[in-house]
Amino acid sequence: MNSLMKVSAFAFAPLLLTPAASAATYEEQLSELRTKFKAADKNKDGKLSQKEAKDGGMKRLATYFSRVDTDGDGYVTQAQLESTLKGRYNLAITV
Repeated sequence: MNSLMKVSAFAFAPLLLTPAASAATYEEQLSELRTKFKAADKNKDGKLSQKEAKDGGMKRLATYFSRVDTDGDGYVTQAQLESTLKGRYNLAITV
């Protein structure tokens, strides 16, 4: 019986650690996203056009630009990017 409990504890440990691991991954990706956004925003207006995203090495953003540009104004803001990232991690979105 004692061995069964030990095996069960090891089997469920990854499930208990998953939220912490996801949060760390989210924080790392958020940091990387902010760095890439800042570098791609050549004119420093706080928003990216699809061309800026593509030229700035954010190819994935350039490809899915219209999905992230939720207000359809032709630009993506850092808030829109962060909202999209939060959605990928199913986190509560607070803007």
